[in-house]
Amino acid sequence: MEHKLILFDIDGTLYDYDKNIPNSTMAAIKALQTQGHTVAIATGRAPFLVQPVLEETGIKNYVSFNGQYVYANGNVIYENPLDTESLKALEHVAHGHDHPVVFLTHDDLVANIDFHEYIKTSLDTMHMAHPRKADTFYMQHKIYQALIFHQQSEDGIYDGQFEHLKFIRWHELSRDVVPANGSKMRGITHLAASLGFNIEDTIAFGDGLNDIEMIQGAGIGVVMGNGVDELKKYADFITKAVDEDGIMYAVKALNLIEG
Repeated sequence: MEHKLILFDIDGTLYDYDKNIPNSTMAAIKALQTQGHTVAIATGRAPFLVQPVLEETGIKNYVSFNGQYVYANGNVIYENPLDTESLKALEHVAHGHDHPVVFLTHDDLVANIDFHEYIKTSLDTMHMAHPRKADTFYMQHKIYQALIFHQQSEDGIYDGQFEHLKFIRWHELSRDVVPANGSKMRGITHLAASLGFNIEDTIAFGDGLNDIEMIQGAGIGVVMGNGVDELKKYADFITKAVDEDGIMYAVKALNLIEG
């Protein structure tokens, strides 16, 4: 059996709606590892929010921040932080519309406001507490991803207005902010090269809008049954939902494990 680099998103792919990894998914990961495949994470989460998944699964390599921070074989092999001047401009516009912003480093996150209901509502879905306020934090640290909080009807305030920024909706009240040239696929390209894999030997699993480039660019793109319809347009294979043993179903259907 030819060994593959298999990459999993976390939320909605490895994690079910209760933020648990189904037993069948754990069994699939172990079987893939036992049979010689390399399993990695490709997520929008920060590294400190990936760590619990690594500990639970035994996975060692990951693409985080939607491709902006890549870790392989014990080292950070690629970083693509956001431009400070672009963040300053973003915060200025956001402030004018009373839209809060959260800034993330590899090990921390802060908000530009003491409290906002949109932040709480969005981060509650990730089982995360409202971050503390720190006004000039983004000027003093490498920021790999920001979160901006606003209604979908207000997307036009930001879309196309920032040359060096890209916005990806992950919640009805929030969007990820990443470098315009960044994507999970770009991070995967660096990870694959570091681990000695060709891109055609990669298989990526995802469910959200931030997975589009990854599903398009991987050797095989697998979309979860619970994935968004827009992503399914790009799938090579659509599996069952995360809570219907979708990972195990796919790895068997793709003949990645025996038995």
